[in-house]
Amino acid sequence: MSLCIVSVKLKKRDGKKRKDGMFKVELLIFDLDGTLIDSSEDIAWAVNKTLKQMGFEELSYQAIKDRIGWGVKMLLEKVLPEGRHNLLEEARAIFMGYYSNHLLMRTRPYNSVIDVLEYFKNKKLAVATNKPLNLTEKILDGLNITDYFKKVVGGDGVQNKKPAPEAIEIILKELNASPKEAVFIGDSKIDIEAGKKAGVITIGAAYGFRGRQELEEA
Repeated sequence: MSLCIVSVKLKKRDGKKRKDGMFKVELLIFDLDGTLIDSSEDIAWAVNKTLKQMGFEELSYQAIKDRIGWGVKMLLEKVLPEGRHNLLEEARAIFMGYYSNHLLMRTRPYNSVIDVLEYFKNKKLAVATNKPLNLTEKILDGLNITDYFKKVVGGDGVQNKKPAPEAIEIILKELNASPKEAVFIGDSKIDIEAGKKAGVITIGAAYGFRGRQELEEA
C-alpha cells in the first residue's frame, strides 16, 4: 500500500505538540473533494458551462480548481465577474443542473485511497464535506465506497460550514468518539482549521487541491 497522506499536525486542545510515539486512533474523518476524490475536472466543466450559458468568459481549469473547497455558493462567488454577484442564485441553479447530472464523468478516488480505506475498515470512518449531502452520497455510491463510512455530513447539514468545526463535532457526537482518538484528513487550510477547532488530530493531504505549502502554513 502506498500511503498518500503526507503532512501531519499532532496537536492537543491546548495547542501543544504531542510527545513522539504511538497514539490511539478510533475514528478517521475525511474531507471529500481533494482528499478522497479528485472531482476538479467535473466541477470545472460545470462552472464553465454555467459561465458560458450566462454569457461570461470561461476560466482556466487551474483558476477554478484553486477556488474549490468552500462550498458551491462560495465557489460561484469567486468565479462570477466582479459586480455580478446579484446573479448568484441564477448561477447556482444553472451550475447545479449541470453538475448534479455529471458528477462522475472524470471524478475518481485518488491513488491508494481505496487501499487506505480498506486498511482502516475496522476503525470508524466518516466524511465531513462542504459539498451538499445528496451530491456527496451520489458520488460515494457511484464510486462504490459508501459502505466504508459510518457517518457522512454535508455542507447543508450544518449551520456553519468548514472552517467551522460543526461537521466534525456532529460526527464525534454521533459516533461516540473522543477528539483525542480522532483524526481529520483534509487538503486545505480550512480543513486543518476545522480540525484544530474540534480538538482532533489533523492530517494534511498534500496531494490534493491546495498543496503542501498551504497546509504547512495552516
